[in-house]
Amino acid sequence: MEKLKLMKQEMQDVLQNNILRFWLEKMQDRENGGFYGRIDGQGVLHPDAEKGAILNARILWSFSAAYRVLGKQEYLDTATRAKDYIIDHFIDKEYGGVYWSLDYKGNPLDTKKQFYAIGFVIYGMSEYARATGDREALECALQLFDCIEEHAFVREHNGYIEACTREWGEIADMRLSEL
Repeated sequence: MEKLKLMKQEMQDVLQNNILRFWLEKMQDRENGGFYGRIDGQGVLHPDAEKGAILNARILWSFSAAYRVLGKQEYLDTATRAKDYIIDHFIDKEYGGVYWSLDYKGNPLDTKKQFYAIGFVIYGMSEYARATGDREALECALQLFDCIEEHAFVREHNGYIEACTREWGEIADMRLSEL
């Protein structure tokens, strides 16, 4: 039992003083909003790198869950920053869904609708709503779920496609990346 308690303490220490601290101190873009899209293996920040929906959704989920479990205000503040940035910049106000990426200033860059990214935003918004009771986040998650059901489900194949154009049309290349 003591070993389990020590392991839990060690894991919490790594989470709070390494992982979350890194994102709090190094990756918040205070000039353009949201979070930086890239820091390389040598610790060099690339402030003009594109910002991806999946990364921002993971930040939202992580800080929302950290706030729910640990109750620290700085985690709530960071989760709220991520939620607001996603809603203000990644959500396509005209056609619905989520842009795949933004430029470093928060303008749409790759506007295709990858259902993988939409799923991550649903996870993040759902966890934020769970942690805070926020109705806006819950409504966003529900609307995105409806987008997936409306645009990705292919009834005749009883399955889902991977991506669409911004306007929900067919897209030739549905891959997440060229890799």
